[in-house]
Amino acid sequence: MIFIRAVHEQRCRPLCLWKIQLPMVNVLLPTDFSDNSLHAFRYAAQLLGVQDVAYTLVHAYMDADPSVSAWAGMAKELYTAAAEGMKDWERRVRATGEFAGASLRTEVVYGPLPGVLAEMAAERRADLVVMGTLGHSGAGILGSNAAAVVKHGGTPVLVVPARAATAGLRRIVMAVDQKGIEAPAMAMLLHIAKRTGCEVVLAHVVRNPDEMPSPGLVAGYDGLLEGVPYRFVAEEGKDVAGVIDLLAEREGAGMIAVLHRHTGFLEGIFHASTAKQLVLNVDVPLLVLRDKA
Repeated sequence: MIFIRAVHEQRCRPLCLWKIQLPMVNVLLPTDFSDNSLHAFRYAAQLLGVQDVAYTLVHAYMDADPSVSAWAGMAKELYTAAAEGMKDWERRVRATGEFAGASLRTEVVYGPLPGVLAEMAAERRADLVVMGTLGHSGAGILGSNAAAVVKHGGTPVLVVPARAATAGLRRIVMAVDQKGIEAPAMAMLLHIAKRTGCEVVLAHVVRNPDEMPSPGLVAGYDGLLEGVPYRFVAEEGKDVAGVIDLLAEREGAGMIAVLHRHTGFLEGIFHASTAKQLVLNVDVPLLVLRDKA
């Protein structure tokens, strides 16, 4: 059972301590040519727009039998099929109204998707990877590729469920802890919040009221969230993922953000054996931020 109680809430006034700007946003859009991928891409375009944003469509392909003999005979055919699939996919993406006038390029690469994205993100200095939760089969809560990219990549990842609303983001719930967060890790969250004008709810999950965060930690977010309306809320409970999920539902949040280091939260959403299928895995996009420090 999850016990939730709001033990602290504070609205803070922004202080001009630090300013983050992303003059050009580089976004990687990995695709398996599924409807779920297209939905995630349209969500990204509506969220980020097309001005000062460079989108790269990425398709990673593999052969069914990676033995040397099979690869030698199938390499050309595999690449040709993948390249033709990407041409059709690019036409389909460009046909959507969201990408009109967008800077859009394509990449077809042989290899496992997580590795391909990690290498490309480092090379291109990508700011964000956007992908759907499910592939062609539509089975499971979080597809294996999405889970691997979220858990092992070095770039912020936005995972978009198939049923996520593509417009009207009003509130983001972000899970925070006692460690605080470095300013660069907040860059993508701030970019989204400022562009959409949405409110950020900083949610700290505690096991008991004695674990309340220090006033100094709370005040530290003033500079990080300069110019963004936000609230700090402490919730009591032992299941971090469940608490954040219920808080997001209560707040009517259109997105949940979490730092990659919050392994308890991430493990809670990756395991299909979780007793309660979280709302975020059905309707609410998940933004995983990277605290490189």
